[in-house]
Amino acid sequence: MTDHARSPRTVLAACCVPWDDTGALVEPLFRDSIAGLAAHGLRDLYVFGTAGEGYAVDEPRFDHVVDVFADEARRHGVDPMVGLISLSLPAVIGRIERCAARGIRSFQLSLPSWGALNDAELATFFAETCGRFPEAAFLHYNLGRSGRMLTPDDYATLAAEHPNLVAVKHTRADYATVHRLFARAPQLRHFFTEAMYSYASLVGPAGFLVSIASVHPRLAREYFEAGVARDTDALMATCAELLDLSAALRRAVGPGPHMDGAFDKVFARMHDPRFPLALLPPYQGASDDAYEAFRGALRAHHPRWLEPS
Repeated sequence: MTDHARSPRTVLAACCVPWDDTGALVEPLFRDSIAGLAAHGLRDLYVFGTAGEGYAVDEPRFDHVVDVFADEARRHGVDPMVGLISLSLPAVIGRIERCAARGIRSFQLSLPSWGALNDAELATFFAETCGRFPEAAFLHYNLGRSGRMLTPDDYATLAAEHPNLVAVKHTRADYATVHRLFARAPQLRHFFTEAMYSYASLVGPAGFLVSIASVHPRLAREYFEAGVARDTDALMATCAELLDLSAALRRAVGPGPHMDGAFDKVFARMHDPRFPLALLPPYQGASDDAYEAFRGALRAHHPRWLEPS
């Protein structure tokens, strides 16, 4: 498969943010979690996606977390990527400016979600982000919460207009859409989560947006590498396991709705039992009982996904 994408083919992983009982950052634990992911071979890291609670932070928290994240990421040779989630375009621009002043050049964009953007508004949003900051590189986070899911044709138009739009995170894409994404916007690196990565990697040079597979980073990388090698047997077998893990997690956490961070902080605690499960209010994290139930399900049915303690 010819690869024309503007960014490397890799595994993209979220960093969750640990909060204490007052909602303040637990800095030593946050640094340890970043170092742990990097040490386990997950070196393309970002903060403040949905799992990182980028929708919930105020400006002082945003700046504090970004400072710590950027410092620790660079300590381990990782280029920090920062997510931008806000209803306010001026707030997004301000965050980019402050991050740029700290030497950060990689950003993850989400569309404003109070109302779905029309075509003219969509063009303005990307002009005021990608167009305003040509020295930066942008990934678009294509998710239903934004009110508008962008199509392969949308990405073809935006990629032609903005050479610094380099990648997309897809959380909901069907088989037909996967084919059209690679056909219409091959300049962009398309990242898919566990369920769709197995198929997408057989169609084109897909990136892997790791979610539940992060419970065992080495196995997550093996799944990614099976996609690069187009090893169908390994892909299908691992995908089936990961779908079973996802079902076990949802049973453990219980009926929702839950923000993504409620699940991702369970993964973080799998690596460090000190990691708090709480989300910033008003959102509800998973319970200690849910964590223990999920860990028990792995021990009983998928022990290879439990890292040795």
